[in-house]
Amino acid sequence: MILLLLVVFHPWKVQAQQVQKITMPSAVALGIENSTQLKTSNAKLKEAQAKLMEARDRFVPEVGVSGTYMRINTPNVSMNTDNSSGGSDSPLAAFSNLHSLSLLQVSASEPIFNGFKIRNNKNMADYLEQAAHYDVATTKSKVALNTLKAVYQYYELLETRQVVEENLKQAKQRVDEFINLEKNGLLPRNDRLRAELQANTIELGLNEVNNNLQMAEYNLIVLLGFAEDSKIELDTTGMFEVGAIDTWQASLENGLENRNELKSVSLQAKASSMNYSIAKADRLPSLGVSVGYVNAYVPDFITVTNALNAGLSLKYSITGAIHASHKMKEAKAGMEQVEAAQKEINNNVRMEIKKRFLEYQQKQDKLVINNRAIEQAQENFTIAENKYNNGLLLLSDYLEANSLLLLSKINYATTRSEVMVAYYELQESMGNLNK
Repeated sequence: MILLLLVVFHPWKVQAQQVQKITMPSAVALGIENSTQLKTSNAKLKEAQAKLMEARDRFVPEVGVSGTYMRINTPNVSMNTDNSSGGSDSPLAAFSNLHSLSLLQVSASEPIFNGFKIRNNKNMADYLEQAAHYDVATTKSKVALNTLKAVYQYYELLETRQVVEENLKQAKQRVDEFINLEKNGLLPRNDRLRAELQANTIELGLNEVNNNLQMAEYNLIVLLGFAEDSKIELDTTGMFEVGAIDTWQASLENGLENRNELKSVSLQAKASSMNYSIAKADRLPSLGVSVGYVNAYVPDFITVTNALNAGLSLKYSITGAIHASHKMKEAKAGMEQVEAAQKEINNNVRMEIKKRFLEYQQKQDKLVINNRAIEQAQENFTIAENKYNNGLLLLSDYLEANSLLLLSKINYATTRSEVMVAYYELQESMGNLNK
């Protein structure tokens, strides 16, 4: 019954797993689309855009409408004067029948001069909004790089598994041959055990590779937003195509010109300068203009219609001017922080480009050496195998030659992926990735 259940349900389980075919460009696009980091950066960009729109709205005059209606009880009104006794002939007599009043007012005001606060607020918000755009581009570039690394790690483990599986197959065939030779008395038991030990070691290595491969595949599934029961099928077309690399000096100039972090911090420095100007404006007087329209109605007493008014207002706050010095110091400290950050980012960009440039060259040299090592290890194994078959070499030396061949193939597959990762890291450091 157990075997029957396995036969019936196993094919269904395989079909339930959705195979996701990916290429390098599609993987990068999906990584960017599903990145939580990028969503956070985009949310910050929307916040900066909203603040910019708010700052622009400050240029529009402030307009307000207010209306008032009140119910009043019957008041007792009296005035102890000779001419105003509160009688029916008194002007105050109307208040004795006052039960309600209405008031409608429309007003508009616009500052003429306030130390250019409105303009500087708008400029600061504009700089911060542009900086947020560059921050999004920086995040997108890093997400693309992390996706590329994940894909190449997955490819590297696929290649390693293939090499190890092939070597394990040969090791097991060797064990079977040695068992037959031992049965016929042509091989010592110790040699057969050595061959089995090597096969077991290779199998343990394969188990570790399979475990790492499953983890790498799961990381890709999560990174690209696939369902957890998905299977990845990698299309390697174009995965190992690289463009020409400039000289170190050209790479440095390219990076200093294109890095979005440098553009962002430069705009933040301009925004901090605007913030200092805004703080300084509190030391200046403000001049404004206002207009108003009023309608008032008090039953049986007074009716006012089409009452227009306009005027200028001049204001100077002595305490505000005193407090402005503290705000200016705070803004000045913020400017110094941004300037220091700008220098630090510039230095970090320079060091990163240098590091990535050297690493890419080193990985290329390593790939050439590993390619040569495969040829040497293959020739060494062929010679060792012939000598062992002719009884001219110990089994331990023969198995060691096999291990060296396996190691050289794994190193080549690993280094091939490392070269591509180093290439894209260099491109990212120069601001060329995902432009």
